[in-house]
Amino acid sequence: MIQYAYQTDKGSIPFHNEDAFIYRTHNHNPEGFDIESYGSLFTVADGMGGHCAGEIASNMSCQAMLNYYKRTDLSQETMWDHLKGLYYQINENVLFQSMKINDFNGMGTTLTTLIIRKNKAWIAHVGDTRVYLIRKHEMHQITQDHTEVQKMVEQGLFTQEEANRCPSRNILSQAIGVDNRLRVFTWAELIQPDDIFLLCSDGLYDMLSNDQIFSIIQSNAKLQGACRKLIDKAKLAGGADNITIILVRVKEILGGITNV
Repeated sequence: MIQYAYQTDKGSIPFHNEDAFIYRTHNHNPEGFDIESYGSLFTVADGMGGHCAGEIASNMSCQAMLNYYKRTDLSQETMWDHLKGLYYQINENVLFQSMKINDFNGMGTTLTTLIIRKNKAWIAHVGDTRVYLIRKHEMHQITQDHTEVQKMVEQGLFTQEEANRCPSRNILSQAIGVDNRLRVFTWAELIQPDDIFLLCSDGLYDMLSNDQIFSIIQSNAKLQGACRKLIDKAKLAGGADNITIILVRVKEILGGITNV
């Protein structure tokens, strides 16, 4: 059994919310997908572009992720081919719309997906939306930030602390809809009871440190309460961007799912 909660907020400064998210579980499945075989899906996207185009890119990408459930012959061996293929297809579709419609020129989005399928978690990711894993009272960032500053960290030009303070830290090195060269980050691991996955847009971690995020989650027994507290604290810290959070807790390896 898994539990989940979510919340999104435009933040204190932006005029509208260009973040988007989508999820499908046993108890939220309007299309009647085969959740038992395919697993539960959670996706967060953070759009960019003028004329509300970022909002269109993020929502278009989230909706397209549901095509995951339409893939046939899904297995451990074909999972990555299916997910990467879907990301490539979404990228081409957003890029096509960006080139076709003038108001959509330059639009793009991050796209980060967590799938809990049987006894395993699968992650596919492009951009700087993050997935963290809390396990045995420690929190680790799973995804890599696809930003120009992070590339400099990897090259030894910046320390991570310097990168966190850099004003241009959110300039993406790759995103959905920017060009047809896409390298999808992937990660998979067996899940354990009491694992907690946090998916969040940069509006959260730009305002709060990892220690603050971890402390808030640990001090709130209810996931929905943790989501509300994280949003409130991020807005008090400035709320400079849209904030979207999904928390997923593994209660048992096999069983149903509850929204809490």
